[in-house]
Amino acid sequence: MQQLPLEEIVKIQPKGLFTIPKKFRTGLFEENGLARVRKEKGRLILEPVRTLPYPVRSYSDEEIKEFVDLDAYETKELKAKGLL
Repeated sequence: MQQLPLEEIVKIQPKGLFTIPKKFRTGLFEENGLARVRKEKGRLILEPVRTLPYPVRSYSDEEIKEFVDLDAYETKELKAKGLL
């Protein structure tokens, strides 16, 4: 069964503000949450942004290579011992 897209016309306020209708917000956007807005092919795309409740570290390319190399080494060792 094909689902028809929900659609609604909203008024854009002088400073570019508009209200997202409740039927679109419910289940997608949290109160005081964040949203990502991007322009794509003449349209605005609005997506909820999920944040993590804890800090996340970024790894350098060198660190990632070290992780991959260590994983390959440990995999080889475990296979040699018949554990994998």
